[in-house]
Amino acid sequence: METVVPVPLPAARRQPVQPYPTLKESWGFVGWYLLMLLVVMGGLLAVVAFILPHERYEPSTNLVLIVAGNLVLLGFLYWRYGRRMMPLQVRGQAPGWLYAALPLLTAAAIMVLSLQEFLELPNWFQASFERMARQPAAVLLLGGLVIPVLEEVLFRGLLLQGLLRQRRPWVAIGQQALLFGLVHFNPAQSLNAFFLGSLLGWLCYRTGSLLVGIGIHALNNVVYFGVLIWRPELAKGHTTLPGLLGSNWAYAGLVTLAAAVLALLLWRVSRQALPAAWASVPDSLVSAHLHPKS
Repeated sequence: METVVPVPLPAARRQPVQPYPTLKESWGFVGWYLLMLLVVMGGLLAVVAFILPHERYEPSTNLVLIVAGNLVLLGFLYWRYGRRMMPLQVRGQAPGWLYAALPLLTAAAIMVLSLQEFLELPNWFQASFERMARQPAAVLLLGGLVIPVLEEVLFRGLLLQGLLRQRRPWVAIGQQALLFGLVHFNPAQSLNAFFLGSLLGWLCYRTGSLLVGIGIHALNNVVYFGVLIWRPELAKGHTTLPGLLGSNWAYAGLVTLAAAVLALLLWRVSRQALPAAWASVPDSLVSAHLHPKS
């Protein structure tokens, strides 16, 4: 009787999957964001408007709805793409001096970005922001802390950290900054968000730290809402920064100084070694590809 010798099957090759998101999927993220606005926030707003009489509706409720919508979107993305998501780099390898310099870096960035005020872009949500400012504690907590944390996790966490494993750094940073500007749906905010998102994206790329971006984003929002609360005439455009400083020359000098400080701080960050996390795909994603859920 002939003996049959079993032939061993070839071992499965370790082929890493593409982390979430690909460049195409990052555009799809905008669609999910819009859906969140229309369905989640719109639905919750309708419920709140039905329950509360108009005179008892609080302006800060809008911020609560934004927080709820971002949480739902974050949960949905983890449910749908969680197995392809990269581990969040929270602390990274940011040097200690950078955390100490965050207020100075933020102030310099705000001063440089104030140049866009000369474009006089329309602010479609100005009236809404002014109503929110009537409740300082709520607006500073939600708009100054909670929302920056959620947006940093979504944009510099999920989007950027996934794109950096697949695309050139300038493509990944530019893409997430572009989307960050688009989802604000407000010309005055969108341009500022694009430049701020570019700065935060570059810092995340160089340090691997979400905390740095959260700190700058939170300080930026606190300054904005603080101006709305305590200097509303400046926020409404009745007073300009050159007017507040006394002359255009004083303003130009302050902007130049801010640009020099910002450039110096960013140069120091650029001297740091790049995080090793951007160079490889974790084994957990490879294992997920070889053994997918049934």
